[in-house]
Amino acid sequence: MNEKRSGLVKMLTMALLLTGLFIACNDEDDPKPATISAPTVNAATDITATSFKVSWSQVTGAEKYLLDVSTNANFSTTLTGYNKKEVTETNASISGLTAKTKYYYRVFTKKGTTVSTASSVKDATTIE
Repeated sequence: MNEKRSGLVKMLTMALLLTGLFIACNDEDDPKPATISAPTVNAATDITATSFKVSWSQVTGAEKYLLDVSTNANFSTTLTGYNKKEVTETNASISGLTAKTKYYYRVFTKKGTTVSTASSVKDATTIE
């Protein structure tokens, strides 16, 4: 009979310990994933037949920005060299373009390994 009581006491003790552990750990203890805001992208400037300039707002804490440029609004393909191109300033010159072509661009913010969602998409059409 003592062995049964001893086994029961051990099981109850273990159950109480596990209950305390589950109560002590709640969602508030879980670390929140790091986030960083996306920049606000401005309209393109200095548009020529083969280039244009883009700029965006500075984001506090940003280490760099990632620039996408594409002829597709959904960015299914990007221009060579402009697939999340790392930029440390809040502007960039896009060159080597084709005249009379519509280009789309967007920017992400990067801090460490954390990357923001994409900015809004803007477009620019090169001239003749």
